[in-house]
Amino acid sequence: MATSDVNRSVIQIVNEVERKLGVSPTTSVPSTTRLGTVLVDFLNDVMDEVADHGDWPHLRKEVVVTAISSVTAYEVNVSAPVKSIHEIHFSADTSPLKWVTPSEIRRLGRNRGLGRPRHFSVVEVSGVNPIFRVAPIPGSAQNGSPFEVSYFEKPILYAATTAYSSIRPIFPSRMLVQGTYAKAL
Repeated sequence: MATSDVNRSVIQIVNEVERKLGVSPTTSVPSTTRLGTVLVDFLNDVMDEVADHGDWPHLRKEVVVTAISSVTAYEVNVSAPVKSIHEIHFSADTSPLKWVTPSEIRRLGRNRGLGRPRHFSVVEVSGVNPIFRVAPIPGSAQNGSPFEVSYFEKPILYAATTAYSSIRPIFPSRMLVQGTYAKAL
């Protein structure tokens, strides 16, 4: 397989699907044809489905959130929607915090114990930013210590505009071409 086939641009993927359908390829996105616009929508659908079927290393990100004594909930500031939180490490601990259900984190929070956090749960979302709670609540000794949050982003959706035509999706192009072609059929 040629290196150029690994990651092709949005317009190249749309053009290949149009050739497979027996239609003249469009010269740009946005397309002057309705089919070109629909194929970009299908490409978005395929990318969303592919992202849902696993945690792709391409989408893994990390961010640091600072612990504050006597605070139980923390917001993870991200730039794109989050698919899932992979793990959270507190300070220099070798093991990540243990994931528990939101109801379990509420139960653990009733103890109002202070100390080194050992459990977490994602309890809500503010815009695209996930909010997680920890137990026990960080005490004064943990003030300023970092939570290292590892998460997986959702891939961006492409609009049928010129700005997106030269962008190369992160997933293998062959898979995106075949998925878009299948949806078009």
